[in-house]
Amino acid sequence: MDSIELQPVQSLDNNNHHAENTSKQQMTSGNRPMLTTNDAAEEGNPLLSPEQVPVDNGGHHWVDGQEVNQESISLNVQNSIANKEMTCMVHRRRWMILIFLIFLILLVIGVSFAVCLGIHDDIDEKYDPALFELPRCFNGSFRLTNQIFIPDLLSPASNQSKTLSSQLQEKLSDLYSSSPALGRYFSSVEISDFRNGSVQADYRLRFLMPRNNTELEQFTLSREMVYNVFRQSLYDQDPELNHPLYIHPASLDMQVGSVTSESRSGVLYW
Repeated sequence: MDSIELQPVQSLDNNNHHAENTSKQQMTSGNRPMLTTNDAAEEGNPLLSPEQVPVDNGGHHWVDGQEVNQESISLNVQNSIANKEMTCMVHRRRWMILIFLIFLILLVIGVSFAVCLGIHDDIDEKYDPALFELPRCFNGSFRLTNQIFIPDLLSPASNQSKTLSSQLQEKLSDLYSSSPALGRYFSSVEISDFRNGSVQADYRLRFLMPRNNTELEQFTLSREMVYNVFRQSLYDQDPELNHPLYIHPASLDMQVGSVTSESRSGVLYW
């Protein structure tokens, strides 16, 4: 037991010593130590991770770990610009077509309107008054509810009779002259007599029409037409019931008159 001697363990020290010597030799000989990828990235650009380090490799780049081709980027940009220009051209073409269609529609409407004005010829608007020579006459009576009868109205020569006759003739003349259907045929109106009953007035209407016009006599210048125009104007008159020339619509009476050869101052009477 006494003869056994314990030897100190030097293997670990020898290994450490060997590693230190090797490192010193490498530093002495001028050789730089090999760097790992992480070390190289930290030494070259400590702010970029290994995935973000751009590497120039014949037009290829690595960005965020993905390879990007510079030519493909340029091509994509050109395609985007071309697509935008094509879209603008399509929109401009659509607007041009729309404007052209609107202009064409307006042109067609204008031409049609001009053609209608040039071609349309209203026969009713063209007539020769000299051809209206055949008289068509009506007579009747109506009642003035706001007039007080006085004996002077019985005399056609009295001032009261002349004044009231003139006012009524003007009213009836305006009534028929402004009628679209009868205005061109209307000739004259005469207030012949006044009678008691508030004031009862007798009137005579005279129209002129061309000869040999049976339809005109049966329709336009019929008793129903002339009467209805008169009565409608009475319903449309001023609502002032106290007006001195107010004619009661229900009192209107009308018949077809006959023309006689008797003439006074160039006016036919019937």
